[in-house]
Amino acid sequence: MAKQPVGRPKRVTMTDVARRAGVSQPTVSFVLNDRRDVAVAEETRRRVLEAAAELEFVPNRAAQSLRSNRSFTVGVVTSGIVSQPYAGLIVLGLQQVVQPAGYVCMVVDTTDDPEQGDAAVASLVGQGVAAIVYASLSPKPLHRSPRLDGIRTIFVNCWPEEGSADTVLLADEYAGGRAAAASVFERGHREVAFLGGPRNDYACKERRRGFDDAARAAGLRPASLVHRYGNYQIGSGYDLATEVVTEHGSTALVCGNDRMAIGALLSLQAMGLTCPQDVSIVGFDDQPDVADQVRPGLTTAALPHLMLGRRAGELVLAEPDGAPERVIVDCELIERDSVGDPPRRP
Repeated sequence: MAKQPVGRPKRVTMTDVARRAGVSQPTVSFVLNDRRDVAVAEETRRRVLEAAAELEFVPNRAAQSLRSNRSFTVGVVTSGIVSQPYAGLIVLGLQQVVQPAGYVCMVVDTTDDPEQGDAAVASLVGQGVAAIVYASLSPKPLHRSPRLDGIRTIFVNCWPEEGSADTVLLADEYAGGRAAAASVFERGHREVAFLGGPRNDYACKERRRGFDDAARAAGLRPASLVHRYGNYQIGSGYDLATEVVTEHGSTALVCGNDRMAIGALLSLQAMGLTCPQDVSIVGFDDQPDVADQVRPGLTTAALPHLMLGRRAGELVLAEPDGAPERVIVDCELIERDSVGDPPRRP
């Protein structure tokens, strides 16, 4: 009999688990593979699971895949996410759901190159995948590989440029924009400016639509309010805030994202004004280590990146029949200290 190599622990097998639990190896297989079509007493199932935990049994997914013709790999094709920590929460959320079920995620970032994306998808499909999940840093159309016929496809924070997807998951940018704007209208502000990102950007258009509806709900005409567009960067927020406060006397700024809100805060400081005593500011994103760290703490609508990833994971594990074509996830308003009552006019 060959000796076990020194320094390499012996792999725990189903036979070891069966011996510890006092049952047959097929019974262990039925329990660990969650075969509900085979009758196993609950007490027996409990003993098997306890024995597997005590022995730190790890299923051989490669062998299971061969036996069941089922893959335990999820291919994740991203655009710009791996370099952005807070957007990476999409991948983290996905992993949090599928890994406890025995799945692994293989992540490829395509940097918006369709040919690179097609090659990555071909490689993933060639290795066998349970699903392909496309994910984007910002909501936009992404190229869908033509090599995905018959493979479950889920788009997170994006949608297919061409072709179709089993499910598209998006943040509710409209409702988030409406809640952000309502937070200042409800405090009595009437000189409110919308400082958005690029005019044709999907998220900006949805947030602007929410802003305008919040204005109508407050009894105001959206056309009477100031709307300006930038590029989601700090400098853009600084310049736009300086313009609308000095030229239009705006007392509240609803910004396209947290970076623009930081720029607006810096602009107020440069003008000798304070937030929220002189001007209230609202952001969008709830960017970690930014929105909660500035002073005053930034009131902002949170992008639900982690929840988007978790919902995608739940769809991967669920039966494909009856899966929704579109899932919209709420953007919660996080209230901190950057919104106050309008200043009293002399």
